[in-house]
Amino acid sequence: MNTGFCRYFCLMFWLATVSQFGFAAEPNNASLTVIRKDNQQPINDATVKVIPLEEANRTTKEIMGMTGLNGTFNYTFTEPCIIQISHLGFVTITDTLYKIERKTYPLVSVSLNIQDVVVTGQYSPNSIQKSVYEVKVISAEELKSKGANNLREALQNKLNIDLGQDAVFGSSLGINGISGEGVKIMVDGIPIVGRLDGKLDLSQINLNNIDHIEIVEGPLSVIYGTEAMGGVINIITKNFQAEKVNLNLKGYYETVGQYNIELNTGFAFKKSQIYLSGGRNFFGGFTTLDSIPRFKEWKPKEQYFADAKYVYTADRFRISLTGSFFRELMLSRSAPKQTLSYDNGDTAWTYMGDDVHFLTYRPRAAASFMYRFKENNQLDMSLAYSGFFRFTNKYSKNLVSGAEQLVADKNEHDTTRYHQIIARATYSLPAWKYRLNFQFGVDINQEYTQQTRIENGKQQSGDYAAFGSVRFTAIEGFDIQPAVRFSYNTRFRVPLIPSLNLRYNYKDRIVVRASYGRGYRAPSLKELYLEFFDSNHSLKGNTQLKPEDGHCVNVSLNVTQPVYKNHIILFTASGFYNNISDKIDWKMMPSIGPEPDTFQYFNIKKYITYGGALTLGYRWDRLQLSTSAQLNRYELSTMSNAGNKVKMLSADFSASVTYLIPKAEIGINILYKYNGKKPLFSVNSSIQTGTRNAYHMLDISLSRNFWKNRIQIVVGGKNLVGVTNVVADNISGVGHNFSGNTMNVGWGRTFFTSLILHFSK
Repeated sequence: MNTGFCRYFCLMFWLATVSQFGFAAEPNNASLTVIRKDNQQPINDATVKVIPLEEANRTTKEIMGMTGLNGTFNYTFTEPCIIQISHLGFVTITDTLYKIERKTYPLVSVSLNIQDVVVTGQYSPNSIQKSVYEVKVISAEELKSKGANNLREALQNKLNIDLGQDAVFGSSLGINGISGEGVKIMVDGIPIVGRLDGKLDLSQINLNNIDHIEIVEGPLSVIYGTEAMGGVINIITKNFQAEKVNLNLKGYYETVGQYNIELNTGFAFKKSQIYLSGGRNFFGGFTTLDSIPRFKEWKPKEQYFADAKYVYTADRFRISLTGSFFRELMLSRSAPKQTLSYDNGDTAWTYMGDDVHFLTYRPRAAASFMYRFKENNQLDMSLAYSGFFRFTNKYSKNLVSGAEQLVADKNEHDTTRYHQIIARATYSLPAWKYRLNFQFGVDINQEYTQQTRIENGKQQSGDYAAFGSVRFTAIEGFDIQPAVRFSYNTRFRVPLIPSLNLRYNYKDRIVVRASYGRGYRAPSLKELYLEFFDSNHSLKGNTQLKPEDGHCVNVSLNVTQPVYKNHIILFTASGFYNNISDKIDWKMMPSIGPEPDTFQYFNIKKYITYGGALTLGYRWDRLQLSTSAQLNRYELSTMSNAGNKVKMLSADFSASVTYLIPKAEIGINILYKYNGKKPLFSVNSSIQTGTRNAYHMLDISLSRNFWKNRIQIVVGGKNLVGVTNVVADNISGVGHNFSGNTMNVGWGRTFFTSLILHFSK
């Protein structure tokens, strides 16, 4: 009995001891979570101070740190303390804790509207005010209110972005006078491939399930390499939702003959987020030439798309897996022609037409990993695949019977395949109390192509780079960020790419930025190896091409001035200068005899653009006004003869009004843009110059939410001025997106309606 009692006593003593040790270890572990009050999303990088309540201990035991990826901050509670939470763009919160608590703190954004967080070119997600780059943001709400379905429509009214349209290659853009092949377009930092004649069709880039779009003007070649000379457009998809289930069904109709349907879903459970989306877009085509049956200037097209994304977020790391699929069938129909038919030995008159089918696929897959160490060092890694497949086939169609047959001439068909594998890693580390920040990275791009009209049928190239930058805060608010990129390309020599960025922030009211960057654009595989010869064409690449080399300067001044309560005046002044050498373009080499003239790529241009813009804005709770004016100058000369120079001036203007009618809760959105006269250049034996005439664009829309925001209806009109084609001086050359003396600009006046059904739980 005594033995059993001893065993019982020892067991109880051991359990009590263990429980005491366990109790002593647990209570000291405390944590807090910081979220945005408006959308419940976690805020990372919020500054947290834990200050002992007793005066005597404040200087010795104060704890300071930053919230993690899911908005949490862990600390050791030893005594009653004061908690202070701050983040740029939000009202600072102060709380007093007398015991261990796990609390959630919602931060309220300040009225200065500077709370947008951007990631393009940043060491880590950062506010616009802290970025050394001038970043412009297009929010998802703005896209909904204007009825934008793709990237082309999202950028339609933006100042300093010039859009072009080609019947075959689709829509393209230019920034600061630098054409589309000098502007990098990405989704979550992964480049989109598949340029045809240097153009990336913006109408093939859908905007489903995105959070916002970031636009950076000026060279980011140090960070993103080739094609980032003129700027970067980065489409950011969703990474977080507050609801457990989020379902959005969208229907869209436009009177030009456009019918879209789209479904977006999101699921959140514990630390995981899953996003699924898919839809169909149909466009019946548009033409101003009603006298030509079947023919459309804007080709009919049908698009299918599907996207999936999985995100796992812990306190110190995030894993993201994405997959995307896109399919488009575009038809180019000729006018009917009467001809004899010999079916079954019978001869009869019938009508025939030539139909060219352009079938495009864009698959994309990516995996990314981000880990934040205790010292707030951060490692970002990503591996991605981006593909582009385009099949061009010509059919002869009997318009009476409906039978069609593939044309026998192989020159009427084409197959283009691009595969690009991207691997990227960056490591960022702060030092000296965040006054000194470093970033180092490696960037690997491997591209493969198979084409009917290319030398040997297949080619490949690789670009391997290392880059680094340091951000030094000399005095409070003044940052200096030099950077450099070293690259090795398997096809040609790439120069050393340096850059220097300066930023001065005075009390978040005045921000001054200045930057210099060397940019470059590597020749594409098609520019190097193109071979296309038939009775009507003689086009040839050039393996001796050098990369385009540019020196670019950008400056900007942003002033945010509250005038009364929530009334704010905003002023922005900016300027740029781009000097590009060895610009690649076609050069005509006249043939002898009946053969067509041969066009071949050469480094033949020296191209200079410079200009500036002024923006004045006003913001209040329900009202936002903005007016902007831009003046650009273009200078073009040949590399062999700098005296053979042409100069042109161009002016643009834009204005926007957004207002929410009280009580009725109807949102009004008005967008206007004056697109000034733009130059058109071609180089044959000498420089030839043309112009595209100026035109106006005006969009107006109304939006209203119903049933506790479960239903959103948007109605409006686009291109209310009714622009279709504008006059353009015709100049000889290859690849200009106009015929005769006109250029396609718009579908004319159209009206649209959008219905969004929203369910969340």
